[in-house]
This record gives sequence, structure tokens and C-alpha cells, in this order.
Amino acid sequence: MRYDLDADAARKANTSSRIEESGKYIGTFTRAEMVTSQKGTVGVEFAFESEHKQTADYLTIWTVNKDNQRIYGYNILMAIMTCLGVRTLETEKAVINKWDSVAKQEVPTEAVIYPELMNKRIGVLLQIEEYKNGHGDIKEKAALFAPFQASTEFTASEILDRKVSPEKLAGMVASLQPLKKLKASGGSSAPSGGGAPDFDEIPFNQIDWRFA
Repeated sequence: MRYDLDADAARKANTSSRIEESGKYIGTFTRAEMVTSQKGTVGVEFAFESEHKQTADYLTIWTVNKDNQRIYGYNILMAIMTCLGVRTLETEKAVINKWDSVAKQEVPTEAVIYPELMNKRIGVLLQIEEYKNGHGDIKEKAALFAPFQASTEFTASEILDRKVSPEKLAGMVASLQPLKKLKASGGSSAPSGGGAPDFDEIPFNQIDWRFA
């Protein structure tokens, strides 16, 4: 087979980059994996790719603790479902490509995923924040601050309230910090900025989320 140089294709090979700035992004979740912490807390771990091929991995939200009590990440998940128009989540076993820290590359890995959340266009607000790795070094990562409907820029509560124009997103974007610093106590997992997103306004009885 013969190949002729395609300059545009060559440029695209280097266009993927890690998201390193807090802000508003539109793209898709390329992975939505069910995860369980060592303490028994259940959550969903996302990988996100923007329309400009910028990526953020390990966007984890914790939803239900070991005592089956809903915690803050549950509200974020409900907001994501609302923005995607998903009423029920069921798990599915699949083999996905996932980064392996030993192999230093992505390798096929068995996982339990939520396919209804993947490969659908969505808007997200990402907050860059500091964290301590296993060696105690301070690093930076992206955290999922809030979702919004990509086509309209409506927040979840605006969708549920059938608003005719988006009003809340601009204020939520303004509340993002360029970099959320670790607190002296080791940091907080709560959203940063001047105020939390309006997830508490989402009526849970309108959306059914099932653990499979």
C-alpha cells in the first residue's frame, strides 16, 4: 500500500493534550467506570475528551458510602444524567483501554462500565486542583465541578424546571479558581469557588439510578 504525506494528519498526531486549565469544556466521556474505594464507597470514574482533543482522566465522583448513604457526588451524577437525558443507569462488563502505571501505557482491562454515559456530547466545568500522591508529593489534576447540556448550556435544574434560557452557567464558570490549593488539613473534595452548583435543586424522584 502506498502512502503520500498528509500534513493535516501529521498535525493531528500531536493535538491531544491533557487539560491543565480550569474552565468550560464540551466533549464526551470516553470512560464511565463503576469504582469502589478501599473503604467501600461506590462511585463513577470518568475519562473525558474535549472537542479539541484535550483529555482529563480519573474524574472520580463518590456517590454512596459503605452504609448506603448518598453523598455529594450522587448529586453530580444525577446532574450528569439529566444533562444527557438518561433516566436509568445499568452496569455492563466490558474490556476497555486503561492506563497501566507499571506498563506505562494503556492496556486492555476488564471493567464494569455505564455505557449510557459514554460517547454522548456533554458540557463540563473542570476545576484544576492540587492533591498529594502516594509519595506525598503535591501534584495537579482536573476535578469534575459541574455538567451542563452541551447544545443549550442549561444546567440540570434549568432543564428540570423547563427554563427558556440558560442563566446559571456563567456564574458557575466565574466561581472556578485558576488553581484550587490544598488546605493545611490535606484539602477538601467539595467543589471550589464562590458557591456550590445547584445540584441540591434536582428532585431525585424524577430520576432512577440502579446499581446492577
